[in-house]
Amino acid sequence: MISHFPKLISLTLNIRGLADYLADGNRWETCSTINRLRKFHFFIEFDDAPINPNQIFNSFFTTFWREMKKWYVVITTHHIYTISCFNDQVFYSSTSPPLSTSPDDQWFYSKIKRIKIEKNNSSINLNRFPNLKKLHFSDENIHLPLNQYSRLRHLIFHQSISPEILNDILIHNPHIDHLTLSQTDFHQLCSLKTIHYLHLHESIKLINRTQIKELIRVFPLIKQLFIHLNSVKFICQIINNFHHLENAVFHLRVLTKPISQEWLKENTRLDNETYSFTCRSEPNRFLIWISNSVSRKQSIVTDFFYI
Repeated sequence: MISHFPKLISLTLNIRGLADYLADGNRWETCSTINRLRKFHFFIEFDDAPINPNQIFNSFFTTFWREMKKWYVVITTHHIYTISCFNDQVFYSSTSPPLSTSPDDQWFYSKIKRIKIEKNNSSINLNRFPNLKKLHFSDENIHLPLNQYSRLRHLIFHQSISPEILNDILIHNPHIDHLTLSQTDFHQLCSLKTIHYLHLHESIKLINRTQIKELIRVFPLIKQLFIHLNSVKFICQIINNFHHLENAVFHLRVLTKPISQEWLKENTRLDNETYSFTCRSEPNRFLIWISNSVSRKQSIVTDFFYI
């Protein structure tokens, strides 16, 4: 197929097939169209695990691939892809850089934006990852000097986290503004004004107004919220008290009837003419997007003065 495009200069492939057929660098070299390409990016998923990864590695470790074209590839048990296709992958701390024809592993560390720290394994050297933005924790025992990673924006906790540790991390890392929690005691947390994006897993049960009140106290400047509730009435309490809220996803066990814009205007602050909003009801969740015209005008004025 590719040979029918003799004037092709750039090609990107995302395909799936047999490893023995597709993961052969020598075979790709025999195609005249491939030889003339200036850019060649591919991500190939195997239908079968490669029998001999080293054989695949050697077929791409040639003068043509590494010196003439400088097209470096990565080989795993289920994929082969050019380094240019590597983006925002999760790197588990128990693994090492994958098999690659690249001259060094620096490309790998520079591309990593997300890391998952597995349980009982916090010895990973995060200083290797200059562009780290998102960090997953599977264990509440955290012993990492997080204040060293200025690019870090999002913390994700898959297990319970003590309020003391969470307070300490966020107070000393004001650049972190995204937070995903599975379980915590809100009443023991201080006010965390740096958090603007909050995702609460289903394991966090908010069943009364006091808990909602604590949530508002701890995260007063939330812009985006993902939360599980057991009552529609809590939606009004959240909208009325999170004055910076721009969009939210409310998961409910059952949404018996759609929530209308009229109902929201009658029961929330959204009846004010300075707000415009749109919403959507689904069988078990409610989504809303809010725009504050006053804030928007202030932003425009600020941009004008900066210009």
